Amino acid sequence: MASFLTRHPDNPITETGVLSEFTHHGLSSRLSGKRVDRVHHPLDPVLVAAPWVLAAGVAYLALRRVAGRARN
Repeated sequence: MASFLTRHPDNPITETGVLSEFTHHGLSSRLSGKRVDRVHHPLDPVLVAAPWVLAAGVAYLALRRVAGRARN
C-alpha cells in the first residue's frame, strides 16, 4: 500500500517476473516436482493481486460516496 502513496507505484507485471513465465519455460518449471516452493504457487496470484483489488475497492467506495453527496 505504501507504493500507492509515492509518485511511482509498483508495476506488478515487470516487478514480479510474470513475463519470464512465458519466455523462460515457467509452466514446465512450475509443474516439475523438483521445486521447493511448489506448495505456495496457488497463493502467488492472490498475494500479487490483493493490494490492487483492495485499492480498486477503496477507490470505488470513495467515488460512490462522492457521487451520492453530489446528488443530494
